[in-house]
This record gives sequence, structure tokens and C-alpha cells, in this order.
Amino acid sequence: MRIPIIVPDVGSGEEPLQLCGWLVDEGDMVLAGDLVAELLIPGITVEIMSEASGRLDAIMKPIDAAVHVGDVLAWIEDAPATPDEPA
Repeated sequence: MRIPIIVPDVGSGEEPLQLCGWLVDEGDMVLAGDLVAELLIPGITVEIMSEASGRLDAIMKPIDAAVHVGDVLAWIEDAPATPDEPA
């Protein structure tokens, strides 16, 4: 199943944010809680965490893109459960 990484509400209101960096590349494996991207609000850098474990399947926004709350930054293809984990 594909899970989106979305721009969270960081209190910037309607103002666009700037995607200032990706900390992972397409195809990389990430764990829930891993830092995957950085957004810039004037004067502040906000780190974005993955909310799921899996492979970063597709980056939808390039570095320096203007993004808004709710935009999909990337997609994660969730990792299949191992025999020791519930499905």
C-alpha cells in the first residue's frame, strides 16, 4: 500500500513553505520516525518525519518547491510484515 508523506500544519497559515532539502533518496528504505525532508518557514527549518516504514517510492516535489499544508511531498510503499510482525 502506498502511504503519502504530506506537508503538516506547522502554523504558517496560508503562506507557502519552501522544501529546502530531501534527507533520503527515491528507493531508500525508511522507518517510521525517520527524518525525510526539511521545510523552511521564514527563519525556521522544520524537519518532516516518515509516518510509516517502507521504501520511498516517489518524490513528488523537488528541492526549492513552494508547498502548502496538505500537499503530498512523496509516497512510501509500505514494507511487508515480517513473520514476527502482525500484518
